[in-house]
Amino acid sequence: MRPIFLVFLFTLVTSFFNYAAAQSDAVFQTILQRVHQEQIDEVQDINNLDKQVKVNLSDLNLENGKYKSLDYADHKRINPSWLPVLENIRTMTLAYSHPKSSYYGDKNIWEAIQKSLNYFTSHKPLPYCDNWYQQGITRPQSLARSLINMKFGELPLDSLVEKTTLAVICKDTAITSNGRNNPMHKYNFGANKAQIAMGWIFIGALSKHEKMLEQGVKEAYSPIQYTTGEGIQYDLSYDMHYGYLYNGGYGTEFMTCVSKSASYTLGTKYALQGEKLDLFRKFILESIFGVIRGKWMDWNVLGRGISRVGATQKDYSSYLERLGEIDPQGKQQYNTIKKRLKGEESASFKVKPFHQHYWNTDYTVHTRPSYFMSIHAVSNRKYSQEIGNLENMKGFWGAEGTMNLQLKGNEYDNIFPLWNWTKLPGTTLPDTLPIVKDKAPGVGDRRGTHPFSGGVSDARYGATAYVMDNDLQTSAKKSWFMFDDEIVCLGAGISSTLPNPVSTTLNQVILADDGLTLSKKGRIWNYKKDLHLTFNDQVEWVLHDRIGYLFPQKGKVNLSAEKRRSDWSEISMGGEEANKKVEEKSVFQLSLEHGIRPENGKYAYILLPGMESPIAMKQYLKKENIVIKSNTENLQAVYHRGLELWQMVFYTANVDFDDEQIEISTDIPALVMLRKQEAGKYQLYAADPSHLHKTLNVKIGIKGLADIKTITLALPQKEYAGQTVSTVIN
Repeated sequence: MRPIFLVFLFTLVTSFFNYAAAQSDAVFQTILQRVHQEQIDEVQDINNLDKQVKVNLSDLNLENGKYKSLDYADHKRINPSWLPVLENIRTMTLAYSHPKSSYYGDKNIWEAIQKSLNYFTSHKPLPYCDNWYQQGITRPQSLARSLINMKFGELPLDSLVEKTTLAVICKDTAITSNGRNNPMHKYNFGANKAQIAMGWIFIGALSKHEKMLEQGVKEAYSPIQYTTGEGIQYDLSYDMHYGYLYNGGYGTEFMTCVSKSASYTLGTKYALQGEKLDLFRKFILESIFGVIRGKWMDWNVLGRGISRVGATQKDYSSYLERLGEIDPQGKQQYNTIKKRLKGEESASFKVKPFHQHYWNTDYTVHTRPSYFMSIHAVSNRKYSQEIGNLENMKGFWGAEGTMNLQLKGNEYDNIFPLWNWTKLPGTTLPDTLPIVKDKAPGVGDRRGTHPFSGGVSDARYGATAYVMDNDLQTSAKKSWFMFDDEIVCLGAGISSTLPNPVSTTLNQVILADDGLTLSKKGRIWNYKKDLHLTFNDQVEWVLHDRIGYLFPQKGKVNLSAEKRRSDWSEISMGGEEANKKVEEKSVFQLSLEHGIRPENGKYAYILLPGMESPIAMKQYLKKENIVIKSNTENLQAVYHRGLELWQMVFYTANVDFDDEQIEISTDIPALVMLRKQEAGKYQLYAADPSHLHKTLNVKIGIKGLADIKTITLALPQKEYAGQTVSTVIN
C-alpha cells in the first residue's frame, strides 16, 4: 500500500505545482496583454502612426541599426541626443503588432526592430544620461514596452536580441545604483517609487519572475500612505522633493502610475484593494480632481511644470475609465468628473462648496459651483515653486501668496510665457526678478521667511494669512477672507528697502473678448484693449470676464490690457517644443501700486466672482455684506453681515479685537473664525499658523450676554500642527 500512496502523493503534489505554475503563467500573460492593449488604445489615428514609422525608417541605417542623426554617446543632463531612439523603436514595435497598421507583420520592420534594438543594447557605453531619471525610468520602461509589443507580433524577436534587451532593462537595479532602477533604492519615494515599481511589473511579467512581479506590485502600492516625507501628506496634499507643493506634476504622475499598475493586475491576487484603495480614492478625488476646473488644473500645484506647453489642460478620461473598473465604489464620481473634463457638462456640474487649508504645504482651496480659487503661500517650513532642469526659470516668486481664480477654467491657458513674473496674481512684490537657470530640481530654491503661514477653516468658509518677512528686502502681512460671493484681500505692513516699485497684483489673466468695465467717480467706462492707465483714489471697481474687483478703500490702481507675444524659451529651455512655440495673446493686468521704498503700506480689495454686468455690481454693493474691521500689522479682521461670521488674523499675541458685538484676543499669534448659530450660541474655529504652540487661550466676550471668559484649546501637534480646531460657545 505504501508505494501506491507515495505515487498518489507525488501525483497530487505535482498537480498542485503544475496548477500553480499555470496560474502564474496566466497572470504574466494577462499583464502583458493589458500593457500591449493599452498602447494599441492610445493610437488615435493609425495613419499618423504609420507616417511616424516611415519618418523613423528614413533616418535608420538598415545595415547596422543606428539612427544616423542621433549621438548614442551623448549624456548631457537635459534631452541627450539618443533619447528619441527609444520612442522610435517602441513606435515600430507597436506598428508591427497593431492589426490595423500597414506595417503589421511586415518582415522589413521586423528586421529594422532587430537591428535597432541590437545596436542600442550593444553600444559601448550603453546610452545613458547625467539625469538618473532616464536610466531609472525612461530607458528600461520604453524598452520593456517594446519587448511586450513583440510578444504579440507575427514573429518573435530573435532570442539573443530579446535576452540582451532584457539584460539592459534590468541594468541599474542594484539597490545602490546611480541609475536608481529599483523602487527600494534609498532615494526613491512617492511618485518616483510608484513609477519605477511599475517598470518592475513589466520586467516580472516579461521574465516570468514571480518574485520580481510581487515586489513591483508591493512597491507600486506602498506610497499609498500618509507620510511626512515625499508623497501624500497628512492633510491629503502632495509633497515632492521634501518641501514643494506638487499635487500637479508628481501628484498626477503618482495617480497615473498607481491606476495603471492596478489596471494591469485587476482580477488577480495582486489587485489594489482594501484600505489602500480607499485612501487612493480619497486622495485623487480631493487633491487631484478637486483642483481641476473643467479640464484645467490649478497652476499653483504644477511646480516647475508650469513652464511646459499645455501644462494646465488635462485629459484624464482614460484614467477615469480605469479607475471606474478598479474601484467600483467611486465609479459614479469618476463619471461625473469625466463629463466635466470632456466638456459634456459645464465646469460647475455637481461641484459642491468646499474649503480646505492644507497645513502641511501652505496651500488653500476655496471652491464653489461657480468658481475655483486657490492660494499658495510659503512658510519657512517649505520651499516656493520649484525651479530646475532649465524649467520655470522665472519662477523665483512662485508661492509668494500666488492666487488662482477660475470660472470657465481656461483663464490662464498657456499664458505663462506672457506673464510679467514680478506681478503674479495675488502677490505683493518688488519689480525685480532673480533668474536661476542652471540647477537641478529640489536644490537651492527659495524658502519662506517666516513661520506664520496658515489658515482656519470649517470646510465651507475660511481665512488664510502669511507673513513675508524681509524676503529680498521686502515685507508684508497678507490675508484672504473667503465666503460664498466674495473674497476679501487685505495687506498691511508693506515695506521695502529696494529701489524698485512695489505693487500688489490682483490678477494677470487672458483678456476677455468683450474687454472690461470700470467705475470711476460714479461713472461707468468701457475699454477693449491697448490700455495703460493709472488712477489715484478714483476707481470704485473694475469688472472683467465676470470677476468684479472692488476697492473699498480706493488706492493707486494700475490697469493694462495689451497684446503680448513671447515664446516658451523665455521660461523653459527644457524641451525642443518650448523653443519653437510662440504665444500671442492679449493680457489683462490689474494692480495696486505702493511706490518705491514703501513704509507700512496697506491695501484692501474684494474679489467678486460671477458678476455678469455693471448692473449686477451695483446690486451687490447695495447688500453691504462685508465690513473690514481691521487692517493693521497686528490684526486683520472681516465681518460678513449676511452669514454673521467673523474671521480674524492675530499676527501677535494679546491684541484686542473689539466691535459692537464681540471682543476677542488670543495669547499666541493665531487665526480665528467665529460664527453665530443662534442667540447665545457660537461656533469658534482656530488654528496656529506657526506650528509652534501646544495650546491656544482665547478670551472672548459676547456683548450684552456674558462676561469675558477664557477658552483653552489643545492644538494639534507634529504632522497635524496647523490644523483647525473647533468648539461651541454657549
